[in-house]
Amino acid sequence: MRRARIFGMIVGGLGLALLLFAGVSLSGRWTAVSGGGDVAQAPIAASLTPVTFTRVTEVIIDGRSVLQLSGLAQPLSVVALSDRGERVLQVRTTEQGVWSARLEVTGPGMAVEAILFDTLSGAVGDDGGQELDAMTSIRGVETIFRIQRPSEGGDAAPALIMITKPGAPTRMVQSPFGGLPSKGPLAIGAIDYDDKGGVIFSGLSEIEGRIRLYVGNGAIGETRVGPNGRWTYIAGSVMPLGEYEVRAELLDGGDNPVVSVPFERLPPMPPSDSDDGSLSVSFSSYRWQIRRSLVGGGTQSTVIFAPE
Repeated sequence: MRRARIFGMIVGGLGLALLLFAGVSLSGRWTAVSGGGDVAQAPIAASLTPVTFTRVTEVIIDGRSVLQLSGLAQPLSVVALSDRGERVLQVRTTEQGVWSARLEVTGPGMAVEAILFDTLSGAVGDDGGQELDAMTSIRGVETIFRIQRPSEGGDAAPALIMITKPGAPTRMVQSPFGGLPSKGPLAIGAIDYDDKGGVIFSGLSEIEGRIRLYVGNGAIGETRVGPNGRWTYIAGSVMPLGEYEVRAELLDGGDNPVVSVPFERLPPMPPSDSDDGSLSVSFSSYRWQIRRSLVGGGTQSTVIFAPE
C-alpha cells in the first residue's frame, strides 16, 4: 500500500509539472500604439535578449529632424522598429548585440517601439515580410515618445523625448522646458502614476544623501541617492486625486535643499473599447501631463515640469 501511495505521488507530481509547463508557455503580441496597423502574433522566446534603447538623440540632417537610435539586443538578429504601431524600419544586430538606426521625424507625436526577431528560427525575406513575422520573436518593453507642442507662431519649442518602461521611472532624454526643477544639487525629474494612485518619483542629486518625499503636507517616505547620482522612490496608492504640492528634500546634514512642483493627479479615463496605447497630452507653461491608455485597460501618466 505504501508503494502504491508513493507511485501515486510520483504520477501526481509529473501531472503538476506538465500543467506548470503549459502555464508558462506564453505567446507574444505586437499591438498598435495608436491608430491603425496590423497586429502580428509571434511566440516569445525567453532565451532571447530583448531590445533596449541605450542612446537617443535628435539631430538635423539636410534640414530634416532625425532621431538617432542605438541599443542592445540578441546578437545576429533583426530589430524591427515601429512608430504608432506601424513598422517603419528594420536593422540587424552585430555579433556583440549592438544596433543603430535613424528615424525621420514624421509628425508632432511619435511612439517608437521595437520587436526582436531571431534570424536562426527562419529566413529573412528581402522585404522583411511574412518570413520575418514567422520567426521566433520577443517584444521590447521600452517605448520612446517624442511629443512636440503645436506651434503658436514663431520657432517651435524643443520636443519632449522620453523613454518609458513599465514599473520603472521615465528616462528624460530632452525636456521642452530646457531643464528640470532644481535647488542647489537636487533636481526632480518626471513623476509617473497609475489609476490606483501608485507613483514613481525620480530625480538627480550632485551629492550623496537621503531624499525625503512629501505629498501635500505629509512625508510619505525616503530613498537614497545612487552611485550614479540618480534617485528613485516607488510607492503604491499614496497620490490622492486633485492638485497639490509635491516636494523632495535632500537630507545631507547641511541646508537640506527642497524642490517643490505643482502636481495634479487626474481621475481615471472612462472605460473604452480602444485601450490601445493612444495618447492624450495636457500642455501648460509649467507642466506637461502625458496620459496613455494601456492594453487591457487602465492608464499610465507621466508628468514633467518646468525649472521654475
